[in-house]
Amino acid sequence: MDTEPSTLRDWLREHPPHDSAFRQTIAGVASRHHAGEDFMPAVRELLDEFALLMTDSQRARALRDEPQPTGDPRFDAYLGALAEHLAITSSLPRPEWTLQPARFLDRFWFVSDVPGFRATAIAQSPAAFRRRGIFIARGPLERC
Repeated sequence: MDTEPSTLRDWLREHPPHDSAFRQTIAGVASRHHAGEDFMPAVRELLDEFALLMTDSQRARALRDEPQPTGDPRFDAYLGALAEHLAITSSLPRPEWTLQPARFLDRFWFVSDVPGFRATAIAQSPAAFRRRGIFIARGPLERC
């Protein structure tokens, strides 16, 4: 007796789409921001799609290309941190572009101004973010 897949990830494992169906990339987030889109929604869409990628080659391709500068040093560092974090959690090599000085901040940045956020962000920020001076809560990185 066949069982229904319980998650979208399980269904995709049984019915893998062609690689061309996956289009979100780290570089694409910067391009979308340049085109006038808000930064964080573009990041969330990348994370949603990244969570569905089934192969290392798909994940590596999403992180490989260096994003163009966004015009905001915080966002440039965020993209470096995000690419490094996703590479580490996917057991992939860290893209070399993530180590460039422009991918690090000179001053701390707490991504949210919500009261009480700082303590949570200090405790939960992944190393790739902390070492760049970026403090975020774990939740936004846990998609799908």
